This record gives sequence, C-alpha cells and structure tokens, in this order.
Amino acid sequence: MSRRTLMLFPRLTPRQWLQCNILPPVVTCYILGSAAARYLLPAQTVPQSAGLLIIVMLIIVLMFRRQGFALSLILPVFALIGLIHTGSSLSPPDNPTRLRNLITAQSRVTVTGTLLRMPEYNGRKTSFELAVDTILFHSPSAGAAQHPVPAEGHIRLSLKDILGINIRPGDHLMVIATVNRTYNYRTPGSFDYRLHMADRSIYVTGWVHSRSEIIAFQKPGEPWTHRARFLPERLRQDIAAFLDHHLDPKAAGLYKALLIGSRAGINSKTLEQYKATGCMHLLAISGLHMGLLGLMITMSFMWLMKRSNALILRWHVPTVATLLSLPFLVGYAFIAGLNTPVIRAMIMAILFLFAVVLRRQRSLVHVVAAAALILLWFRPLALFTVSFQLSFTAVLAITFIYPNLLALFNRKDKIDKEKISRLTKLFQYVKGAFMVSTAATLGSLPFMLYHFNRFSPVGPLANLLVEPMLCFWALPIGLAAVPLIFLSPDLAALMIKAGALGITAADKITLLGSRIPFSSCWTITPNPIEIIVFYVILCLWLVRSKIKGAPIIIPSLCLILLLSFMSGLWHHHSGSTTEVFQLDVGQGSSTFIQLPRGSTILLDGGSTTSPQFDIGERVIAPFLWKKRIWRLDELVISHPHYDHYNGLPFILRHFGPKRLWINDSRKAPWRYRRLLKTASRRGTQIIAAGSGQKIASDSQAELFCLGMKNTGDHKQARKSMPQALSINDQSIVLKLRHGDFSFLFPGDIGTTGEKKLINNLPDLRANLLLAPHHGSRTSGSRSFINAVNPEFIVVSAGHSKRDRYPDPAHLKQWLRDGRTILETADMGTVTCITDGTRLEIKTWRNNIAP
Repeated sequence: MSRRTLMLFPRLTPRQWLQCNILPPVVTCYILGSAAARYLLPAQTVPQSAGLLIIVMLIIVLMFRRQGFALSLILPVFALIGLIHTGSSLSPPDNPTRLRNLITAQSRVTVTGTLLRMPEYNGRKTSFELAVDTILFHSPSAGAAQHPVPAEGHIRLSLKDILGINIRPGDHLMVIATVNRTYNYRTPGSFDYRLHMADRSIYVTGWVHSRSEIIAFQKPGEPWTHRARFLPERLRQDIAAFLDHHLDPKAAGLYKALLIGSRAGINSKTLEQYKATGCMHLLAISGLHMGLLGLMITMSFMWLMKRSNALILRWHVPTVATLLSLPFLVGYAFIAGLNTPVIRAMIMAILFLFAVVLRRQRSLVHVVAAAALILLWFRPLALFTVSFQLSFTAVLAITFIYPNLLALFNRKDKIDKEKISRLTKLFQYVKGAFMVSTAATLGSLPFMLYHFNRFSPVGPLANLLVEPMLCFWALPIGLAAVPLIFLSPDLAALMIKAGALGITAADKITLLGSRIPFSSCWTITPNPIEIIVFYVILCLWLVRSKIKGAPIIIPSLCLILLLSFMSGLWHHHSGSTTEVFQLDVGQGSSTFIQLPRGSTILLDGGSTTSPQFDIGERVIAPFLWKKRIWRLDELVISHPHYDHYNGLPFILRHFGPKRLWINDSRKAPWRYRRLLKTASRRGTQIIAAGSGQKIASDSQAELFCLGMKNTGDHKQARKSMPQALSINDQSIVLKLRHGDFSFLFPGDIGTTGEKKLINNLPDLRANLLLAPHHGSRTSGSRSFINAVNPEFIVVSAGHSKRDRYPDPAHLKQWLRDGRTILETADMGTVTCITDGTRLEIKTWRNNIAP
C-alpha cells in the first residue's frame, strides 16, 4: 500500500479518528439528512420540536465536548440540520406575492423587472432572466386585479430573435409574455428541469413572441450602487461581444464557454463531439480553471514580492500572495456567471490555495468536505444537481485513487531503475495526467451512467490530448487577454486569435475521437445497489493489503456486479403481469408495453418539441434505460405524423428493435421515409400491419391489430365511405388483452375512422382507452366511446394545450358518464399493471386503482 493510502487510513480507534477527522463525517451526515429530506422524509413531516432537539444536542456537545459520546452527537445534529435546511429549500415559497403563487396556469401577462444576467443567444433563441417588480394579467380571473400588482421572484424568458446589444444587465424592462410554472417531463429517468431551475430560484418561465414586446426604461433617482452591482455581468456581455466579433462562431462559442461560462453559442454537433469523447467537463468553469487562475496570480505576486528583501523579512510572502489573488478569483467568478458550478469551483480553489499555504494540501479530502459544506449551506439544492455530484466524486477519486495508481505503476517501474532514470519529465507528466483522468473517470462513472447513460472508453486518452490545448493554451491566453479588451483591443484580438489555435486543435481532436468505433457507449441506468457495490469495490481495492482474501473478494464482486448490470442482454424478464406505460412526452404520444414473458413493445415515440430537443434521447430512451431495457422486440408507428415518430431515430440506433410495424401510408413526409431507411440499414424488419395480425403474444397476453389497413370488406367500406381516409384515420389501431382486462390504442383516428371500426368490428370494448387524437374535438365521438365503454381514458397531451386536449366538451361528457380521466399533462406518466384478474393504475405521484 502506498504511503498516501496509509495516511488516509491510519491505525486509530474510531474515537481518535473522529477527533482528527471530524469534518468529512459531519458533511456526510449533512448530505444524508439532505437526501432524506427529498427522498424519504419531506420537511413538512419533521416534528416542530426538531429545532429544539438540535439546540439541546448542541448544549450537550458544549458541556461534554471532551467526552466521546458528546462528540458523536455532532453527527446526528448535522443530519437534522441537513434535513431541515434542505427540506425548507425544497418547499415552494409561500409568500402570496411570489411569482409561483401568482401564476398557477398558462397566462398572458405584462411584467416589469430588472435584467439580471447577460442575454444568451444560441442561434435560434435568446434567453434572459428578470427580477420581477410588477405583473399585470391580460385576462384576469374573477376577483383578480385589473392593474399591475407587486410581484417578487425571478423569471426566465425566451425570444426567437436576438434581443439587441443595447439591452444590458441592470436595465429595467417591460415585457409582454406568455408564462407558466416551470414544466417537467414527469417520466421516470428524464432530466429534472424543475429542480434544476429551482436551484437558481426560478419557478416560472415564458415566451416572448416578438422583440417589439420588450421595452427598456429608466427609473429616476437610481443610485450608483445599482450599476456597480451589475458591472460584472456587463463586463461579461462585453467579453462575449468581443469574442463574437473577432472569431468564427464555432471558436467564439467554445471560447465563451471557457472564459465566461456560457455554452449558448456551441452548436449541437460540437457538444456531441465533446460528450462522445468524455471531454464535456472541460467546457465548464471548473476547479481546474479557477485553480489555474489562482496559481498564475499567486505565483506572479510571489515573484514580484520576492524582488524585495524587506517584504521577505517582514511578511510571509506565500500567504500575502494568496490573499492578494482572492479578489481576482472572486471577480472572475462574477464574470463567469456566478452560478452553482462557478461558486463551487471558486470555493474549492480558494480552500486549496490556503491548504497549499498552510502546507495541508495532502489533506485534500478535508478541503473537498469544507467546500461541499459551504456550498450546500448557501445552495442546498445543489446536492441534487449533476455537476455537483460529478465534480465532487471526481475530485475525491483523484484524491484516493490516483496515489494508488501512481504507486502501482511506479512499483512495476522499479524493476529496471536504470531504465526509469532515462525517462523524461514529459513522459512522467503524460503518465501522471493519464492516471489522474483515469481516476476521475472511475470515481464518477456510476453517476455518469445514472444521469447520462453513457461513458467514453477513450475519455482518459482524449482528455490527455484535449486538456493541454484548452486549459494550458487557450485558457491562460484568454484570461490574460480579458483585461486588454478594455485597454488595448487590438492586442487583445491578437491574443484571442492565438488562443483560438488551441480551440481549433481541441475541436479536431474531439471530432476524430468521436468517429472512433465505440468511442461512446450507451448503457442502462445502474440501480442504487449496483452503485453502492461499485464504490465498495473501489474502497476494498484501496485497502486491499489490509484485507485477507482481497485477491478473491474483489474479482468476485466485480463479476457479480458485471453479471447484474449486463444480465438484461441475455436474461429476459419473466413474470405474471403485463405492464403498460403511457409516457409523459408533452404534446405527442409514446406507450411502452412489457408482456409477462418479457416481450417489449414501444408504440409511437414523438412530441411537438423543437428539432433541437430530441424527445427520444431526452425522455423515451432514459425511461427505457431506467427500466433496464437494452433492446426492443417490437416498434410500432401508428401513422407518419411528426408528434408520433420524431423521437424514434434515436431509439432505432440504440435499442435495435427486431421488427418495425407501420400502417403503409403512401403520404409520408421525407423525415419518415428517412426513418424507414435507417431501420432497413440496421436490419430491422419492416412490416405493414393488417387487421387481425398479432404484434406480440405469449401464453398470458397478446397485442394485435384491429385496423386500419384491410379492416372489414373493401367493397362495402367504399360504398359506405367513398372518401379517402386521411393519414390520421389510417392509424394502426391496437388492442392488448390479458385475462379479464383489455386496452385499446387507436392512434389519431377521427370520427371517420371510428365509424369504420364500429361498422366492421363487433367488439371494441376495453377497460382502458388511449384517447384518440389526444382527445381532440374531431375524435372521440359519443358512439365510439360507448362502443369501447372504457372505465379509464388516458389523454396524452402537453400542458400548454390543455384547453384543447382533451376537448372541454368531451371532458365534461366523459366525467358525466362516470369515467376516470388520466391526463399525462396533469398526472405525468400513467402506469397500468395487470395479472389478468386485477388492474392497478398509478400516476407519477399517486395510485388511482385499486
């Protein structure tokens, strides 16, 4: 075992170790309390006496601070503090003037407020944030004010245009917008956007339809402190404009990510390159960025101060140099946006610099613990963000794993000491950098898979090549050029262009790396037990010399973990229940079905989202990976409309369905035809579904097609309905039957298609109906609903169109008939489980039946 490992695991009694290392256990208990506040025990259920209990326990600690049991009381105290503090942050604000409480549904409003941050334009839209002062509802409800009312809170607005360079942070704006509370796709596995925005104290978002609906104005008698407050953001905007003016769009976007923490200018293809090669973290303002800046400034001050013997004799030069570097770090944090990752990086950089000054840099775990506690105290919801989890696990992994990797390789190198003496410093650096990257990858791997379902096997090597280009070339030159932007623009432009050479080199490296086969691997989501076992294996490897039988235990656990994680590739699910999931995909439709013997079917997969938001990659695939689905057996596209198939290209590429069932429509758009070509190239069998054809079946359940192709007698159908069927009315209609229960999925058929089904099929009855055409006015006729006679009707629609989907008249009639309506816009993903004798229905949060 390495000397470093012995220092981390000294031979002390638990009490002695706790006395010497109180901070890491305290932070761990605080984090456990915070996690309990979200996942186990909401803050509302905490007894009111919890605060009093904390005070009593603290008094005991102070009275018996030298006793072991008093010292151990600190741990539950901090667990309770984490529970209460995080729980209160998770609870929405209760002030009646807060925006979240004023806006309960989609509304057209006029708001006035102050522009908080630099507007960010990504080539399609501009996003900006306001601190709201007043709000006026254009269509107020009964009893609501007809004039502007005071309001508090932040709102994030978007405009499909450039906002304009004349509008700057700190300006007062009057904006007409359509707003609503932040929306989440309430589908298991999807990104928690609502929590992400809540971490930034934003609960309301909206759209501005035209730049003419934004008016800047001035408030009389505004103090100079107002301008001073927004000076960093204005400088940030000036830096962004300078980069846009002197560099091509791709280089400017990457440089803005490095210098000011704005990724809005990076196109999706470039982002994918960095994701595929595991280099995405290099485009964020990280502890590495802050650390480099701090070291550069500190070393510069030390060099200057050491020119004077008087200063050397009178002051401790390293400490003074470190203190002088702090304002620069804080200033850079403001220019970089002062968001949670930047704050975290600043705190860690400052603590590390002081650890170096105090010669405690070897106790990096305490520095990390202190940084985590400080950040979580001021931003408690940061614990649940991806960047927090990945950053801290990576740093801890470097702290614990890197020294062991170094000792392991050095031990092998000692076989030939003469050969080692010839190794250059460059080789030592390359080897060390590669091991640091490998350690960080190992430490953050479970969280990477949990949140993104992908990792890059070429990541450590790609980081070894890209990191010098960005962090040791482009970043230092860019940081040095920033002050020159305002002093000598020509020189700054020259330096920025020189720094952009590193940006270009990094771009080419990531592009080549992303084209390597298996450069990025997609996997299912690991479950909590697998994550725990992974870290247990790492810990056992760190202390392997102290454990008897470690050479057998560690490989055995690795094999068990691998078999558990990969078992879905060869072991199919087997049970007695059929599971049906109507996913919340917004204004669209996607249904996942798993039969008792494990057959997996995906019916549709689309939504009316923008092309930049791939509903397949962002919502449907994460759900399937959360369900631990590696491959699909059947994929069904009810009809070639965008909101039913636009997420399926990603599904085809990563889930390799055996068969693709289509309705053989001849009026298909080019995107749909391209999708079919992709399926054909990947070896997926394409089948035009006909009436009565089985899609999937086993001994207990079957899914079969009712229509519309070849439904009934053609001659009779032509006589009764001479008009050609629309694309909607040609939708594949499926029925799922398991024992006493059945489900009907009619696609987007309208009244014409409904009449055809009623005339040609004797039995349409089903316990649950997926509302045809999302419950629109042109479908769901009274005769069709009566023929199906469902107890439950599921409406797959978006929250922004709830006034039309479902149609209000339909909704009233269905409720009058005693049917249970389940809207994905309101209830999230709807889950139905049946064993043939009973039916259980659950929504995102609640059980509906039985």
